[in-house]
Amino acid sequence: MMKYKAAIIGACAAVALAVAPVAPASAHPHHRGWPVFELAALGAAAVVGAATIATAPVRVLAAPFYGPAYYPPAPAYYPPPAGYYPPPPGYYGY
Repeated sequence: MMKYKAAIIGACAAVALAVAPVAPASAHPHHRGWPVFELAALGAAAVVGAATIATAPVRVLAAPFYGPAYYPPAPAYYPPPAGYYPPPPGYYGY
């Protein structure tokens, strides 16, 4: 019985994961300015893709002139100097 229950739960999870990306999650009307917006987005994507491919050799050749690809380690933590501790008891009349 437990094997069937686990199989049913697994199947439900698989179906939910398969259907989730298909269902739109939009709370506004579906009018987005078609075809002007879609054509502009397609053109922008093509321009960005072409610019990325065209400038890739420049990035590769300029890589040695960039700084290190990682951040330097953080400075070590030291406690504050003794002058920053609260005053000793009785200093304010307590």
